Amino acid sequence: MLKTEVQSFYQERRLQLMVTAPDACFIFFGEVESANHRHPFRQGSDFHYLTGFDEPGAVLVLANGKSHLFVSERDESKEIWTGERYGPERSKIVFRVDEAFLESEFETKLEGFIKDSKQVYFTLSTDQARDPSRDRTILTLIQQATRHRGRGNFGNLPIYDPLPLLAQMRMVKDAHEIECMRKACSATARAHLHLLKTVRAGMTEFDAANEFQYSVLKSGCIRLGYLPIFASGLNATTLHYTRNNEILKAGDLLLVDAAGEVDGYTADLTQTFPISSEFSPAQRQIYEAVLSVNREITKLARPGTNYRALHTRSVELITEHLLSLGVLTGTLKENVNQQTCRSFYPHGLGHYLGLDVHDVGTYHEMGRDFELKPGMVMTNEPGLYFRDPKSPYYGIGVRIEDDLLITQSDAEVLTHELPRDVEAIEALRC
Repeated sequence: MLKTEVQSFYQERRLQLMVTAPDACFIFFGEVESANHRHPFRQGSDFHYLTGFDEPGAVLVLANGKSHLFVSERDESKEIWTGERYGPERSKIVFRVDEAFLESEFETKLEGFIKDSKQVYFTLSTDQARDPSRDRTILTLIQQATRHRGRGNFGNLPIYDPLPLLAQMRMVKDAHEIECMRKACSATARAHLHLLKTVRAGMTEFDAANEFQYSVLKSGCIRLGYLPIFASGLNATTLHYTRNNEILKAGDLLLVDAAGEVDGYTADLTQTFPISSEFSPAQRQIYEAVLSVNREITKLARPGTNYRALHTRSVELITEHLLSLGVLTGTLKENVNQQTCRSFYPHGLGHYLGLDVHDVGTYHEMGRDFELKPGMVMTNEPGLYFRDPKSPYYGIGVRIEDDLLITQSDAEVLTHELPRDVEAIEALRC
């Protein structure tokens, strides 16, 4: 069903971006449709952030303080196959742009926009799906615009990548974005809770994946946010295991890293639970160690701190647990300095979250760690993985991941609806 109108914040974001460079021409290409429609269409995150427009092949130009959207022509013979399109007239009204044109007019109109600009912002294509001739066309138009300025202007117009400007905007979420992420996190947590109640030995990882997808879509998500991980037993020690095809065996753990998406915004949640009704003593030791780190980081996450400090603290805490379990020997300082825990905790603590599962944003700026600010969302996902057959914990992989919204004073756990305590999990597994 076509939208009848979009909210004004898309228009406000475009205006905010243009204020950063009022004499510039910004050019953004939307995603194109996959060949033979083998994959569901998903609009590019930056394009979605600025427009809310969800048709393929569109182009957005911001110039002279105005928004110009180029869209596909309405064609009844094609709409029989792919559905109704907006067309220029309806796009102008629904998406609150100043002007809307046919996509075929893009090159002709763009020349005039560039002539009136002092710099151009667009991202050179690194995506094989995008026609590289578009880049050549824009570069040619920039050269032509330079010649039209006369002999007194030497060199082409300066070209900048707009992504750093957009990344700064996207790092701090507005009210609509936070609302979408709350919905995605709630639906995701409830789908994980459904797994705790339904998964049993003898099912396959794929069965569990189907149960999750059914539940998260039924709860209001429009798609999965990323390729899910359903890793049982030794598979859980492979960080990006995605085959999801083995039989679930009694006595093993199941690590599930999966989430749903609402209006482009995804959650990112991982739980680990016993396929039997209880954790074994060794599994419980590792699980509770990881859970204690997760909760300590949640307490420390607040405005003014930074990702590096939180990750460093997670390394210290993980190392303390490995020492107490006898997995590592020596002093805490020696092991932290030598990063010995990387054999068991090889990944970072987390990442920014939003329109992309690994969302845009800087972690370091001008030689300094970038501080967390209210409105930012990050994941908190410590883990421990044991791949050495000689270890008493061999085959155990545990990751516990929550999504944290940085508030004015601390961090809110958006995925709080999923129980984490061993006793609560085992009660649900009976």
